[in-house]
Amino acid sequence: MARIDSLFISAALLYAILGVGLGIGMGMAENFAYAHLHAHINLLGWATLALYGVVHRCWPELRRSRLATVQFWLAMAGLPVFLIGLPFAQFHQNPAGAIVGSLMIFSGAILFFALFARCAWSGARLSADPLAGARPREA
Repeated sequence: MARIDSLFISAALLYAILGVGLGIGMGMAENFAYAHLHAHINLLGWATLALYGVVHRCWPELRRSRLATVQFWLAMAGLPVFLIGLPFAQFHQNPAGAIVGSLMIFSGAILFFALFARCAWSGARLSADPLAGARPREA
């Protein structure tokens, strides 16, 4: 996936907006029942996806693997399943969605580690210019 880095960062920014919005809403209502959801949106959605994107940008060899696409879709599909499942687990004693989503996220994290380890331990170098292609072109 050639633009996996940009896709991860774009998704991360959307989750950042969602997490901040939920936090503001909870604060305004003075009801923090969804604090765990807010924390998971920010940690898994914003921070983790952004970090995946940055690492894919800095080590271009990672995104050349077909497994990077699998890792991307595990993260993209697992996260909403997990986040939707959290309130069901907390308020309705139905943890199925949270369990399935968390296993997908965990599988994606393990795959990311495997991709990175294979790349880093094989001698692949950090991109000389990780921002190449991200800067506006000069006229």
